Amino acid sequence: MRPLATTQRTATKPAVPVLVQSRGGPAVAIIAFLFGAAVMLSYRPWHRIEVGDPAFYDYVAQSILRGQLPYRDVVDIKGPGAAYLSAIAMSVGKSIGLRDFIAVRFMNVLLVGLLSSVTYLVAVAYLKNRLLGILAFLIPLMPEAFATMVTSGTQPKLLMILFGMITLLMISNQKPFWAGFFSMMSCLCWQPGLLFTGTAFLLESKYLTRWRNRSLYLIVVGAAIPLLLVLGYFYFKGALGDLWAWTITYNYGVFGPEAKAGITDALDKLWTFTVRTFRSGPIDLAGGAIHPFIYWFETYAGLVSLAMVPAGLTGLIMFACDRVRAVKLESIRSADRFIDALFFPPAIYLLFCLVNFQAGADLIPFFPFIGIFSALFFFKIGSYLQKLHIFNLKRSVFPVEMLIPAVALMLITIVLLGRAITFREDQRTLQDQVNEFKIVADLLGPDDRIYVHGTIEMLVLLNRPNLNPYILLDWDADTFAAARTPGGWDAIMNQMESMSPKVVALSRLRAVTHRADLERWVSEHYDPLQLPRYDRVFVRRP
Repeated sequence: MRPLATTQRTATKPAVPVLVQSRGGPAVAIIAFLFGAAVMLSYRPWHRIEVGDPAFYDYVAQSILRGQLPYRDVVDIKGPGAAYLSAIAMSVGKSIGLRDFIAVRFMNVLLVGLLSSVTYLVAVAYLKNRLLGILAFLIPLMPEAFATMVTSGTQPKLLMILFGMITLLMISNQKPFWAGFFSMMSCLCWQPGLLFTGTAFLLESKYLTRWRNRSLYLIVVGAAIPLLLVLGYFYFKGALGDLWAWTITYNYGVFGPEAKAGITDALDKLWTFTVRTFRSGPIDLAGGAIHPFIYWFETYAGLVSLAMVPAGLTGLIMFACDRVRAVKLESIRSADRFIDALFFPPAIYLLFCLVNFQAGADLIPFFPFIGIFSALFFFKIGSYLQKLHIFNLKRSVFPVEMLIPAVALMLITIVLLGRAITFREDQRTLQDQVNEFKIVADLLGPDDRIYVHGTIEMLVLLNRPNLNPYILLDWDADTFAAARTPGGWDAIMNQMESMSPKVVALSRLRAVTHRADLERWVSEHYDPLQLPRYDRVFVRRP
């Protein structure tokens, strides 16, 4: 018996086949959390050395626990959210006997698990498919570099995208107050997170066509609460001017113009770091340094991981085309307009990266969207295959449209399990790094001072405050600091010399305007200190 013809069209056509979602949704989200955390633990974050930007923000968190204030006592150009959350983790870790920076790494393991869970929930909420959601949270876990970037220390971009994805979940659940709240939390961890506030506002105002909307006011109130709390805290601490100067004035007046690149250079840099990030692993050690099977597997795993990038970009374009067609067929005021919120964050952030892209860690906000839109791409291809005449079989044991997603799931699972099994720790471990800095620790008495620029891991592992707030002054930050100091740069240098730090470490000076002044000061008063892996550490002459 043929079904009765419907007399009216459905509101919208689903982007992918809809699976039954009445059962198992929360359970899968919990599994996603546990699996994401387990994958991060398989990379043994407690053995990884302290280095780079994660070390920078670990130091800021340590400074907070010492009673210092970001921006006034230690220069930083990102929002304070990540550093304060790490300070809380350090405090909790200390109470149970963990070293402060190790506690932060375990916190990040849990945050990645939470991001996996939220990515699954967002994919299901927007695209109505549980298998798609499973693929969406598994795909970001494949690259080894992702685990390295997010579990080596405090990572503001991880928190920025986590709060941003929670914002998308709140939008889909029609909770505008919490959408505003979490979007501002994203911004307070890293300023580009403000794009999630803009996305929520744009959708609730029906693309700026409806202003008398209670939801708009709830978004504004939700966003205002964490922002006002932060501003009020720094105001009463007497550091609101420093907060504004380094997070707003410097970023938009100095760093932005200094770091801006042409579109060709930006695209080249973006693709170079993308390839390096998604193909990370022992593949670069060709020449007999690793077992042939591991080399072969890493080659396969790197290619599969890298393939997710063009798949995700294609899926994003397909999604945008579907939404444009939906608008033409219906109205922009349709009840499912919230689905558009899935498009704007990755699209806007991609434009941001074409203006200012610095390193591989800037790719972190893309990872959940690469997972979601790659999964959508696989389902779209499966749907197209199902429509081809050669696959239009009357009887099929396995639905043709599920063939491509099933194959993708199999390949991704092989990569995840294989990398967990074949993972090899770096020859240099965190304990090696601690032993290297023991030479410095033995030189320093309780009242001796230390000045570090760039080699911030030394401050973290020794848990010592820097001589002054200026631990990283690249991209003309030194000139900006001098302009805010009575007497200018000479006053900063004179103060450093008057305090006679016993040990000085200089690195990451390539983009420092007053590099020559720092090097001249060191050459006049300091001798090199022989450390195994650090050749820019100096001890003051008697």
